[in-house]
This record gives sequence, structure tokens and C-alpha cells, in this order.
Amino acid sequence: MAETDALLAALLPLELPALLPATQAALREWSRRQRHRLGDDGAAPPLRPSFPYQDLPPSARLAYELVGWSNVGAYRPLFAADPSPFVDTRFKHRAALETYAVALLTDLRYSWKRGGCDWLVRRRISGEALGVLHLYDLSHEIIGQQVPHCSVGYAVAAALRRQGYGLEALRHLLVQAADLFGRTEARALSADGNLASEALLRRSGFAVIEERPAAPGRAAERLWRRGLL
Repeated sequence: MAETDALLAALLPLELPALLPATQAALREWSRRQRHRLGDDGAAPPLRPSFPYQDLPPSARLAYELVGWSNVGAYRPLFAADPSPFVDTRFKHRAALETYAVALLTDLRYSWKRGGCDWLVRRRISGEALGVLHLYDLSHEIIGQQVPHCSVGYAVAAALRRQGYGLEALRHLLVQAADLFGRTEARALSADGNLASEALLRRSGFAVIEERPAAPGRAAERLWRRGLL
């Protein structure tokens, strides 16, 4: 247990007692798996993030702060009371948000085949949080000569929608996906009926490439694509 907590302390600067027991257990299990993978003799390469996850440079009105344990709690004030059916319900409840954070900050942060991260979007002047950006499906595997695509997502708090923040943030993320992460193509999903998201994607240069019908546990959705070159 002591070795497991030591690895967690080195990789995840957090205080375990501040988290729910289920979250603590999930983190310790992940840490145990990493210790087993790395080996106690230290011969394996050190565990490190698989991509250059970092704060993004600011855009005209916005700043972009990499999500970690110190700021992931900001999701709930932004979205807990949001009536939109298209807002991820995991952002509304503490236990679900911590489960989301464990996956985001462990497996995705260190994966070389399905990496991903989030950024908290803030107003540059006031520092007020107003939304979240997602970048995922990051892989170092190259098939033939084609660099793997990435996928993007976004959410803006209800009171701050229709002010152009989502469009500014998404366009900025697409530039960073090419410049910082070396991606040449981005994809996105929109749920059936989410007209605002579809309009945002079109204004950002995306086009629909696939219609996905509803399936058990999943609503109908559209897959969008945009080249980044």
C-alpha cells in the first residue's frame, strides 16, 4: 500500500482523503497495475504522459487551463443545474465526475493509443470558468503514411452560450491539435437534435461523414470530419 500511494503521489498531486472512497480505491488499483507493469526493479521506462498535455496559449478572449485534480471540480458549478439534455450527466454529480476524472487523468493521460485530455476554458480578463474542451482519440500509431485523427468536443455553461465562446474555443483547439499534437484530421460527434452543436461544427469547417442510428443505450448521432492542413 505504501509503495502504491508513493507512486500516486509522484504522478498525481492530490490528497486522497479529499476524494470519495470509491475514487481512492480506483486510483490505488490503477497505481498497482502501473507498478506491476513497470516492475519493481526499475528496468522499465518511467511512466510519463503520452502527449504534450499542457495549458494552451490564449485566444482573443479566452484562456485554456489543462484539467487536473486541482480544477476538475469546476465542472459541477458550470453544469450541475444545466437543463440541456446534451450536457454530459457525469459533469453534474460528484461521484460520476470523480469516476470521469480517474479515467481522464490516469488511463487517457498515459495511453499511447487512445490518449486524451480536457481544458477548462476561462475568460482571459476575469478568469471566470465558462466551459470545457475535450481532445481525445490521440494515438502514436501510424497506419501507412496517415497520421491518426483526433476527436474533439466542447461544452459551454448555459448562461454563457450564444456569445461566440464555443466557436472561438473550438477553432483555437483545432489549431492546437495540428500545431501541438501533430494531427491532420479532426472528428466530432453530435447527438440527434443538437442543432446548436451542428451549427457550431459547420461554422468551424466540419462536414458530416456518417449518420449513426440509435442503438441500445445510445441515441442517434452524426460523425463529422475536418482536415487540419
